Amino acid sequence: MIIVPQPILAEVDYLGTKYFGARAMRVFFEDVLSGAYQFLASDESDLRLALEIMNQYPDVPLGVVDASIMALAERHDLRRILTLDRRHFSLVEPKKLKYFELLP
Repeated sequence: MIIVPQPILAEVDYLGTKYFGARAMRVFFEDVLSGAYQFLASDESDLRLALEIMNQYPDVPLGVVDASIMALAERHDLRRILTLDRRHFSLVEPKKLKYFELLP
């Protein structure tokens, strides 16, 4: 099952609309809501951990979205992360998981 973390929705919408059009994004969001993907919401503890990760790597230009995905992965023991931006994820060493497995 593919998990769609809440913090990524705005980025997916922006890039998806830019490259595939608004209709494709409506279909994607309908799929998320229908259960085709597992939706994973963030809470305050995820945002705190995201900030901790960002502060731990001050020389890495981690945005809140990438750091939040890392925080969610830590909380839910999700090692495998699908990303097109490998450079940030490959620089961060998660505490609990030891490493992230980046796809593709």
